[in-house]
Amino acid sequence: MPRFPALGLLRSFILAGAAATLAVTVALAWLISGFLERQLLQRDGLTSADMLQSVIDTQGVAPWFRGEAGVPAAEVLEFLAHLSALPDVLRINVYRLDKQVLWSSRREMIGRRFGPNEELDEALRGDVVVHRDTDGPDAQLKSEHLLMNARPDEFIENYLPVRTADGRSVIGVIELYRRPVALVAALDGGRRLVALSAAGGGLFIFLCLVWFVRRADAALRLQQHKLVESETLVRIGELSGAVAHSIRNPLGSIRSSAELHRELGDAPEALTTELIQHVDRIETLVRTLLGYAQQRGARLTGADLGRVLREVTPRIEAAARSQGKPFLLTLPPGPHPVEADPELLAQLLDSLLSNALEATAAGQAIRLDLQAQARAYVVAVEDEGPGVPAAQLGAIFEPFFTTKPRGLGMGLALARRAAERLGGRLHAEAAPGRGLRMVLSLPRSPVDASARSA
Repeated sequence: MPRFPALGLLRSFILAGAAATLAVTVALAWLISGFLERQLLQRDGLTSADMLQSVIDTQGVAPWFRGEAGVPAAEVLEFLAHLSALPDVLRINVYRLDKQVLWSSRREMIGRRFGPNEELDEALRGDVVVHRDTDGPDAQLKSEHLLMNARPDEFIENYLPVRTADGRSVIGVIELYRRPVALVAALDGGRRLVALSAAGGGLFIFLCLVWFVRRADAALRLQQHKLVESETLVRIGELSGAVAHSIRNPLGSIRSSAELHRELGDAPEALTTELIQHVDRIETLVRTLLGYAQQRGARLTGADLGRVLREVTPRIEAAARSQGKPFLLTLPPGPHPVEADPELLAQLLDSLLSNALEATAAGQAIRLDLQAQARAYVVAVEDEGPGVPAAQLGAIFEPFFTTKPRGLGMGLALARRAAERLGGRLHAEAAPGRGLRMVLSLPRSPVDASARSA
């Protein structure tokens, strides 16, 4: 029989899925946080630029940026006072078009020119530039950061272009070094919220995928189990076909000889009776093998479940009585129509009852109960035998699995296949106290269901 490799789908998915979900979650959180931060900082810079441009236009100090004479000193001083009063500002530099510092809140900076500055060049082209260094304490100071009392990661640079009154041309740039505590706190809170949302969303998606893969894994395992069972079936078919004819003919001769000797009286009756019983047992095992191997479809015709039970139970009841085992039957009155193959249904019920009979000793009862539910009839066969450990309840339907010293392990396997071919279900439960309870569920006949609904 071929061996199928262990699937391990769920474990592999959990490892790979967790890594992929974590990577995607971190990437999304980083991208969204960065986008929101850039948008908020840019909006703050645009607001500052509009406000300063309004002050410049109102006080008429635009010619001062171009170095023209005639601008009242009082107006310039008032404008510089407005600049110095801006909140959260660490330093202010005012640049001319030639990149010379026209004025600075640090006197040492006035009149100086610095090395290449991409942000300043961009602002001189008319764009509002907002820059925040995210390299942390290891960030390098720029030349224009001279005499700053803060690390680059502790402030935000704003390069705000100054335009003429008609807004057509740039006449200078105002550089603000700001430490906006409220804005930075809002940005940090936003990053935390984005991170938590991304983590929660990633976890939710991951759990949903795990649930889906668990179902897929279970379906694949079931399919794998059916493939193994089908392969077992093929082997059983080959075995049973080979031995059936070779065994049945000698068995017939042995049984006939035993019956002849019993009638002639030249052998002890107990001996011939025991011999016949053993022959019948071997014949039953051969039929079981052949029945399990056959794949014929069930002839789903109308059948009365109660009638089939009444036909099957007399033999089991007589055998139980002869062995001192109480047999209790609960069968409600009325027809119990099901869509089933009567012959296959009788074999199934006989197998369940025979299994209970073999599992019990004298004094241990066997109970057969039929109940009607909304969409199905439920037949329960319960015995007071030794029962089956809970860990083995699922395995008792496997071919060749048995807890009996002389069992073949094919009866319940055949019974479950028969139940499935009839469109029903068969499962095992631990009976209250001790013993085993076999539960067979068969769907009601459509005619019966429609009659009940009417």
